[in-house]
Amino acid sequence: MLHSPAMPADSLVPLEEMVARLERLLSGSPADATDLFWIELRRGQESTEKKRLDSYDYTGRTILLRVRESGRIGWHHTSAYDLSDLENGLRQALAQARLSPPAPSPLPADVSPLPEVSALYDPEISRMGPARARELVQKLAAKNETVRLGWSEGRVAVLTSQGRKRTAEMTAGWIEVVCGQSPGAGRAATAARSLAGLGLPALFERARQRSGPPDVVPPPGGPVPVVLSQEAAAALVDLVNRNALTSDSFHDGTSFLKDGLNAQVFHRAINLRDDATDSRGLPLPFDLAGVAKRPVDLIAGGVALTPAVDERLAQATGLPRTPHLVAPDEAIATNLFLLPGTSPDGELFRRADGGLWIGSLARLECFEPRTLRFRCVARGVRRITGGVPGRSVPDLVWEDDLRTLLSRVLGVGSEPVPVATSWRLLGATTAPLLALDGVAGLRIAGA
Repeated sequence: MLHSPAMPADSLVPLEEMVARLERLLSGSPADATDLFWIELRRGQESTEKKRLDSYDYTGRTILLRVRESGRIGWHHTSAYDLSDLENGLRQALAQARLSPPAPSPLPADVSPLPEVSALYDPEISRMGPARARELVQKLAAKNETVRLGWSEGRVAVLTSQGRKRTAEMTAGWIEVVCGQSPGAGRAATAARSLAGLGLPALFERARQRSGPPDVVPPPGGPVPVVLSQEAAAALVDLVNRNALTSDSFHDGTSFLKDGLNAQVFHRAINLRDDATDSRGLPLPFDLAGVAKRPVDLIAGGVALTPAVDERLAQATGLPRTPHLVAPDEAIATNLFLLPGTSPDGELFRRADGGLWIGSLARLECFEPRTLRFRCVARGVRRITGGVPGRSVPDLVWEDDLRTLLSRVLGVGSEPVPVATSWRLLGATTAPLLALDGVAGLRIAGA
């Protein structure tokens, strides 16, 4: 994805002012084709923790200028937005194009109309700052509870010499609540485009209901069934996305799906759909090339159908291009849904009786992308007894093969929750409870 240096956290450039400058730059471009992209964002996070090590306040801007001249491509990116700086950047992009090798002919432009989506912008989040966020989380949290509240505000514009013009102002908020400080502590998280959409009373209630007793017992021995919270399931879905479904993972050959499309790779209950038109997943009507978003099934019935496809991957493989561009040559599904099942959530606990409930996954890393082997710390763990979470269990180190795990699905829950991922402003990963069978890679942390 595009990145830019941090700027003073004062104010964002007004959308109308930036669009006017880009339109003037576009009208004066001598290139055969010109694409201009601007994204500016302000984001921050506050917590109730005493040291507040995870608190921050950041503002950043990226402007990308891409030209095609005599069949050659050049581009330049900058954080400077004065018209003279933009004109200089355009000259540098043209100079790079003259030195670049010939590029393949571009694919036909997608001219689909933008979908109707729910509100993208919330004034309450736009007014959020460190002091206001700190006051809000301290008011919400009880004495033994930790709250992390994050917010983001952004402005985006895409203009092309082919006549495409897309603009948007967006906000996003995310929150995580931890009730208690011992193993088995209740945890819950969510994300939304508005502060009201976070549903704070219900979120706190969900976290408190997940809290286990303060005394702990060891986990059951041998392979056990596991029920993952929506937050933990979303983390594993995000891991699959980043390591197997991005265009980059196909370009560099690390995706295990590179030679496995249209094959059964997971259990039939696993259905992954990217849908930036669904209000639950932080909607967005266009990708960062200005192409209209639409629902795209990536995995259906456990069968891998497509990754996110940029123009280069489309030309190399013949796969249809998908509306997932986040950079000039990088496509990522940023509004991913693990589609819910039909069984009530309580049924999953009955199927997993004698196993474990896992509230969240920390320090999650994929150390072997081609097999999706991962390592993490499972927190908020409780034994499932009589079809309900019971006694607390110490935090567990979990090392396993996600390809195998997602082939041993006991069931998928019916109540999905959106959870913030690294894309934050651009979308969320939404997942219901997920029950897995025969999980053996768990051990007590430090043992």
